Amino acid sequence: MNVFQESCCSILGVLLVFLLQGSCSDPGVVHKAVGESLELIADYPKDGLEVQWTYNENVFAEFDKYIKPVGSQSFLKRLKMNEDNISVTVEDLKRQDSGSFSMVARAGAVQHKTKIIELHVHELIRDVQIEYNVSKLQSENICTFHLRCLASGDPNPSYSWSGHQIQTQGPHLNISLRPAENATLTCTANNTYSVNYTTETVVCREKLDYSSVLSGFPLKYLLIAVGAGIVVVVIFGATLAVCCRRRSNKGQGESEAGITVYEEVNTDGPAKKRSESVANGMSIYETVNDTKLSQNLPQTLYDKINYQRHPAVSTSTSTSSPYQEVL
Repeated sequence: MNVFQESCCSILGVLLVFLLQGSCSDPGVVHKAVGESLELIADYPKDGLEVQWTYNENVFAEFDKYIKPVGSQSFLKRLKMNEDNISVTVEDLKRQDSGSFSMVARAGAVQHKTKIIELHVHELIRDVQIEYNVSKLQSENICTFHLRCLASGDPNPSYSWSGHQIQTQGPHLNISLRPAENATLTCTANNTYSVNYTTETVVCREKLDYSSVLSGFPLKYLLIAVGAGIVVVVIFGATLAVCCRRRSNKGQGESEAGITVYEEVNTDGPAKKRSESVANGMSIYETVNDTKLSQNLPQTLYDKINYQRHPAVSTSTSTSSPYQEVL
């Protein structure tokens, strides 16, 4: 076999591989935002067309006279199929949908060119804020501002600063100003799909303005600090009130135990003397003992006074004195 024949065989082999496997186009890079849609149109001649849509080399839809989803995949509830233009649309894109999409098509023995799309899904940069605090060096009479740029949406945007003869990258910036000087600074946050920015003016004052010091302090932390202070005050006040009340109750108990108008009435024990009947010496009344005295001793004041004067009277003899009657 000569060189010419070998060359012909090589060319035929390449053509055969091309016809059987098809050729791949250079991947097209597509950038989308979260929540948007990606439409994949099979732009091929429709006669005898068969198409497969793949995501990271896994088939998720196919067309053979009609379109149908294939297999269990994450696009099942977000897949819209249109047979008029032979397309599928992935709706409500998420960041994790980023990847390689392809359309493999053929018509009978003819293999069409495979289309590849590299999809990148981004969060939109929705808001940009500048937080800062300031410290003043009294010895040098200089204000030093520490600024920080924050963006919501994309967690990893690129930051850049401009203004006051400054051009720098990154989320942080430190600048120094002399009293009465000011600087207007712009922070720009961007990613491949979106861009947003904000502007802040800082001023170095003769007397440090604490409102400006706290301007960059997150409000939520300030509210947390105030709430914690209120809770501490309430707990301290409640504790103090409980202690005072216990102390008051204790004093009242001691008063009731030691200072009383009436003393104990003892019906069982023997009679006590005055010094014994009053335990603490502060009772108006003494201990009363219900001790039965002898019938021959006087039992009342009046009886005691009249005991020697009037002799005993028999029960049969009537008397006009109530005192004698008692005896």
